Amino acid sequence: MSENAFEVPLDEAGGHLPDVIATAAQRHTIAYLTDQGRRVAAIMPTDEAWYWTPGWQEAEAEADADIREGWTRSFDSMDDLFAEIDAVRGEDLR
Repeated sequence: MSENAFEVPLDEAGGHLPDVIATAAQRHTIAYLTDQGRRVAAIMPTDEAWYWTPGWQEAEAEADADIREGWTRSFDSMDDLFAEIDAVRGEDLR
């Protein structure tokens, strides 16, 4: 979601706030209002606010690191995924 985040200087946002809100909603992202280059406020769709919480962002960063480190696996089908889960559970129960 954050790839599409954008910034709007406060002095430019004045009469365009409805447009900024609509753009954030359409892009499903966050719009940062800035004052002299410093982020001072954020606008985001309310139904996506959970995504921007610190805890969720930490989990996203962990997941990105796991992917970079190659600690993830892909499966050809859901059946293959569930078979792997069953196999791992069976190993843990012994």
